Amino acid sequence: MLEEVLLPPADPIAAVIHPDPWPYYRQLRETRPLYFDAGLKLWVASSLAVISEALQHPALAVRPPGEAVPAALQGTWAGEVFARLVRMTDGAFHAAHKPAVVKAVRRWTLEDVGRASQAAAADLGPRLGANALISGLPVQTMARLLAVADSALDATCAHVQALVQGIAPGASETSVVLASEAAQALTAQGVMQGLDAVQAANRIALMQQSLDATAGLLGHTVLMLRRHPALAGAADQSLSAMRGFVTEVERHQAPIQNTRRFAAQALQLAGQRIELGQGVLLLLASGNRDEALNPQPDTFDPQRSDRRSLGFGAGAHVCPGAQIAIEIVAACARQIRAGARFDAYFGKLTGFRPLGNARIPVFEER
Repeated sequence: MLEEVLLPPADPIAAVIHPDPWPYYRQLRETRPLYFDAGLKLWVASSLAVISEALQHPALAVRPPGEAVPAALQGTWAGEVFARLVRMTDGAFHAAHKPAVVKAVRRWTLEDVGRASQAAAADLGPRLGANALISGLPVQTMARLLAVADSALDATCAHVQALVQGIAPGASETSVVLASEAAQALTAQGVMQGLDAVQAANRIALMQQSLDATAGLLGHTVLMLRRHPALAGAADQSLSAMRGFVTEVERHQAPIQNTRRFAAQALQLAGQRIELGQGVLLLLASGNRDEALNPQPDTFDPQRSDRRSLGFGAGAHVCPGAQIAIEIVAACARQIRAGARFDAYFGKLTGFRPLGNARIPVFEER
């Protein structure tokens, strides 16, 4: 019987849900490290050199010129929150408010994060299937850290899910309405804690950002624990060992496969002219497998020294929550595996959620 030939992805967005995008990414790095994709109407950067240059370029912004808030969200509560997110702004506003976000994140120790993750796993594991757990656990963990009352955890997590769905590109009018209702409710939580409008919005962002990114990291950690039983056994020996395992999962599997930047003015990038308003798709997953970033990048090695990753960004928009995401997953993974429920809980991989930048595994429910 002939083996089925696995065709390469149609384009870099399709690569996010492809069974094996890594050869495709390698080909792009080696032959077209920066090119214009006419179908996507985006420049595509795939090598470490070009991605790094783009992440540091002062003329490449996180939002298109003249559209600080997506058109579908303008005039809504969801749009008001979006406009105040530090991660979605540049310039003076970003510079003024990013330090407060970083300070807010640093108030928690890894022990705080681990306890919150274990509590969330103990609460959600018995009542959610695997796919709901990997999304719900990061959000509930952050909600616990943000002092949301136990009685409000489920409603808060539902609000965050509604917000994420409603601010996604192409969201329906109904989803935008639900997102706005959720944004209003979540903003009220922050105001009740004495926060101003910007602080309340970025409090929401701590939960909102954790959903897809940390869900993907948790899902891929499950897959890699299953794929490498000897390494998984070593990771089970201590929280520190599991932390190293999860950190390598983030580098090797890149749950956030790509991000975008937009030309605030005409500029030169890797010798190519990028016109005002054009978008650049940065293939972070490809950059993580570039030999210039890590030696033997295709090898999964939890003991890797001097590990580097682009997954949490770089430059002004580097994510301050990298260690929190890793700790959430490490603590959860240890708890589930310690209870001998791991294999019984997570079914086989059936594919990936249909998203354009986050690679989140989907498991067969048991």
